[in-house]
Amino acid sequence: MKRLRIAIFEPTRLFGPGGRNMDTIATHLAKRHDITVFTQGLVKDGATFKNCKINFIKPKSSALATFAFLKKRIDENDFDLIILGCFPATLAIINNVQKKPTIYISHAPPRFFYDLKEHELKNSNILGKFKIHLKNFLFKKLDYSAIQKVTKLLGTSPEVQRRIKKYYGRDSDIFPSGVDPKRFRTGKYENYILSVARIVSTKRVDILIKSMGLVKNKDVKLIIVGTGKLQKEMEELAKKYPNVKMMGYVSDEELINLYANCLAVAYIPINEDFGYVPPEAGAAGKATIGSNEGGLKDTIVDGKTGFLIDDVTPEKVAEKIDFFANNPKIAKKMGKDAKEYTKRFHLENCFKLLDKAIEKVMKEKGG
Repeated sequence: MKRLRIAIFEPTRLFGPGGRNMDTIATHLAKRHDITVFTQGLVKDGATFKNCKINFIKPKSSALATFAFLKKRIDENDFDLIILGCFPATLAIINNVQKKPTIYISHAPPRFFYDLKEHELKNSNILGKFKIHLKNFLFKKLDYSAIQKVTKLLGTSPEVQRRIKKYYGRDSDIFPSGVDPKRFRTGKYENYILSVARIVSTKRVDILIKSMGLVKNKDVKLIIVGTGKLQKEMEELAKKYPNVKMMGYVSDEELINLYANCLAVAYIPINEDFGYVPPEAGAAGKATIGSNEGGLKDTIVDGKTGFLIDDVTPEKVAEKIDFFANNPKIAKKMGKDAKEYTKRFHLENCFKLLDKAIEKVMKEKGG
């Protein structure tokens, strides 16, 4: 296949694992193609976008003005292929998408439109409810229309593929969110459980904290990494439990060390689409306590690489934490199994799927 001029659109700020994932995708493709990345900001830690051209998006007075700005940039550059990385990106190219081959890497259909709409409404004040309804009114139909025009859809997990089919009526190919095994290492198995998640209601951090008041093993600790709009509220809750430590934001190096030396990881979100945490834990040789919902059913093998909990409660989480605390040898064995299982999510294996998708799209479009 010839060298392509590829535009990667990730208009939102590239913070967290999702942003880092787009960085690795762009850097990989830049080995064989000319890559231009459109974004409002870069991920804090570890982003290099090696050999890529970065085009920073200046937000306009309205979303539509921003989309028009992006469309102009597409027209000014004779790109062979456009890769989209998030919901606003699909809208950004809605009027141009029929002219260029496009691949949309979907981490999930916008959850505030679909499976999390009622949850968000329930947990919002009057102003928040108004914003949710307004966003649905303005953008849901546009999002659906844009997805129908995309050349190729890639879902980052079987769960995401199921949602794409359910909400958009389209088939998709699999492209797992890859984990770079070189970032992680296996250290000791110290007596603490690690939680890595945004501090928002959908991650159930409150249940994790409350579970520590029910554990029978009084030596095990819970360390929580992450920030979010409920951070202050959760910090107040955590003060009731001396065996809970909230660390907020940590550097990439600190996070790697915490993964390396924990006993196991706990991650119990609501119906997560993929969830980077179990594969990251596995890459560090650690098992995960997870919720038996969504994408976690694909990243955790119950009883082998961790535990999947039905109908998550503090009591059930405490039971699994106690199990690992009282059986460190089993925690280590399950961690080794998790490391082996996670190989299917290694970047190089995932990139092969992306390369095949690009080749197929360009062949179909005569590129």
